[in-house]
Amino acid sequence: MKPEKKLSAYSKYFNEKKLFKKLKSVSGAISANMLYYILVLFYLVSDKSVPFKTRMIFAAALGYLILPTDLVSDFIPGLGFTDDAALIAFAAGQAVNYVTPEIKAKSLNTLEKLVGCKAAEKVNKKDFFKAG
Repeated sequence: MKPEKKLSAYSKYFNEKKLFKKLKSVSGAISANMLYYILVLFYLVSDKSVPFKTRMIFAAALGYLILPTDLVSDFIPGLGFTDDAALIAFAAGQAVNYVTPEIKAKSLNTLEKLVGCKAAEKVNKKDFFKAG
């Protein structure tokens, strides 16, 4: 089964309020880069210029992140977010061609609000998202 098909079931769990609650609770446990990728996906979910099927992949990856019970429990130190990170990385790879400078700016701005300017400065400036 294609990864897109497997992911689609998780899109129903995507919820903005729950996502930001989750991000606040895990902001010390995951890297600023991963938080940035999550925020990019969040902003792309509502971007109508992105094909619907692709937006559903992003929503599914975010929905999976929100789920308290997933393949590897988030409470396992060192391993808890590996499955979440893999799905976010997959979705971020799909996002490369849709990320605009505006999406990047919004994501960095929100990241600064979540973790502070110093932590947000640690985001890799080499830029995974080359498009835009």
